[in-house]
Amino acid sequence: MKIGIVQPTSKDSAIRNAEKALQGGSQVVLLPEKWVKSIDELPLTDLQRLAVRYTAFIIPGAVEDEVSVISPVISPRGQILGLAKKIHLFGREKGRLLPGTSATYFSANGVKIGVVICYDLDFPEVARSLLLKGVEIILVPSKIRRDGMDRWRDYVRMRSLENRIAVVNANAVEIPNFAGGSIAVVPYKRGDIVDLKVVAEMGEEDGYTIADIDPISYLQIRLERMKEIVQFSVEELDSKN
Repeated sequence: MKIGIVQPTSKDSAIRNAEKALQGGSQVVLLPEKWVKSIDELPLTDLQRLAVRYTAFIIPGAVEDEVSVISPVISPRGQILGLAKKIHLFGREKGRLLPGTSATYFSANGVKIGVVICYDLDFPEVARSLLLKGVEIILVPSKIRRDGMDRWRDYVRMRSLENRIAVVNANAVEIPNFAGGSIAVVPYKRGDIVDLKVVAEMGEEDGYTIADIDPISYLQIRLERMKEIVQFSVEELDSKN
């Protein structure tokens, strides 16, 4: 499956780069979080037209709609399948917006794809809940500051490693504070060790790239991980004895 990652700096560049990614064979296109300020500024109609023209799914990023932080999922018919909502609000979002209460996924050409919005990736239970539903790829629209990119990359890698699934991140470009650095990683077996491959990566540019991901390549290690997950309780030892 080819997934286009777009780092836009304007509405025009978002549409232009999304179309280039689609022309390159992308079946799904992902944009960052808050690359525009609100839902009203999102060029939904144009992106819906592209979805229909190229028979593809488009996740136009995540934006505020005055209630929550939402990420629409546009189908190849140009319809809004539904909205992923940010569960863990960050910073000034707290107290001003309402958190989502469920993780969201959809199926594209037989592949189950989850949508996890920015700060939600910091919390392992969100990605794990999607794994347990059979999700094979996680898409992450984000807006991470330049000085937080090293730790952010750690979260991307860990969610991929611990769940044995691909993670595709589109991060916002807004120089100088937000410097892109979008990335896609895929787990693979290296001898007896599960490791990661970077299959797409961007710098600070306005542009796009395409991640070519084959979920079959890590199917076995994903199934093995799912079998290894067990239920357990947490007990406190009585230190008075």
